[in-house]
Amino acid sequence: ANKNEPIRDEMLTRGKVPMTKEEVRWVSVNRLTVRPTDTVWDVGAGTGAVTLELARKASDGTVYAVERKPEAVALLHENRIKLGGYNVKIIEGPAPEALDNLPAPDCVFVGGSGGRMREILALAREKNPEVRVVVNAIALETLFAAQTVLKELGFSDIEVTQLAATRGKPVGAYTMLTANNPVFILSGRAANDTK
Repeated sequence: ANKNEPIRDEMLTRGKVPMTKEEVRWVSVNRLTVRPTDTVWDVGAGTGAVTLELARKASDGTVYAVERKPEAVALLHENRIKLGGYNVKIIEGPAPEALDNLPAPDCVFVGGSGGRMREILALAREKNPEVRVVVNAIALETLFAAQTVLKELGFSDIEVTQLAATRGKPVGAYTMLTANNPVFILSGRAANDTK
């Protein structure tokens, strides 16, 4: 796999596990500002679509892909091999418990929280008071929960973007547009308390 090439959806094996579409991945991962030596947590890693994108940015770091569903874990392993994610460590188990023994993250991507957004973000902040986070939310309730938690935990630079990508596909001589579901991308930085 060419490390400079963005990962396209068709490069991934996905089965029945939901996958973050490429347009959303590219914006989310860039919003996280991953540096080459970073330690990254990908919580609710699913197929590993975002994991592998993160792994390319943290080329000299480590990405911990945390996933609780066995069918997703199997796909994670498959996609990791397929796309050469040598710096990816797959952690099977629920968050936040599965995060307890991981090293402090420089940045955290939350693709799925299993309804435990507060504990996940609180633990990340506790391990690194300057952690950077990005949360993807499809449901309005998740968006609201993430916004509330980021504010309450004292994150700064909180940004919300709603992205809805529409793709063209050929139908005879015409191009038909198909919409992907809108996704909310939230980002924030845990800053040390500045007086």
